[in-house]
Amino acid sequence: MGANVGVLFGAAQARVLGARSLLLALALLPLTACGLVGGSSGPVFQMETVQLRASVDANATSATAVDMVFVYDPSVIDVLQAVPASDWFNRKRQFLLDYPKGISVMSWEIVPSSALPPWTVPDDMLSNDAGDDATAAFVFADYLSPGAHRARLESGIGIRIDLARDDFTLSPFDTDN
Repeated sequence: MGANVGVLFGAAQARVLGARSLLLALALLPLTACGLVGGSSGPVFQMETVQLRASVDANATSATAVDMVFVYDPSVIDVLQAVPASDWFNRKRQFLLDYPKGISVMSWEIVPSSALPPWTVPDDMLSNDAGDDATAAFVFADYLSPGAHRARLESGIGIRIDLARDDFTLSPFDTDN
């Protein structure tokens, strides 16, 4: 009878340990999906080339400031997603002070009826000096007309930013064409 008690106790203990292991594995699953425990560090933003073009009547025939913001700190994505371009340009210096390793910015100014030469995105814009990869990128255009004038970019080979009278559009840009 003593042997049976030991076998029963061992089986019960094994079931408890098995259940605990299963619970631990289920608890850790979301963390590995987020990249916190040995998983991927999250999506990486990639872009090779950017081209800007401005129509004849772009921004009501005024020069337009355009910023491309590379984001390395994922917590900044939601912040920038809520910021219209007018606020971005008014508070850009403060954003750079608040997130010194979280973002970097490439700035242009383009006049109507012009196209800038394609810009090859340097590696140091796709990762910061701490080695963090860009996880997102945004375009802000400083238009005179009301509106958000902001877009989150998708990873790709190249992007063309076409500035029109009251807003801009994005399209894929292929350097071979």
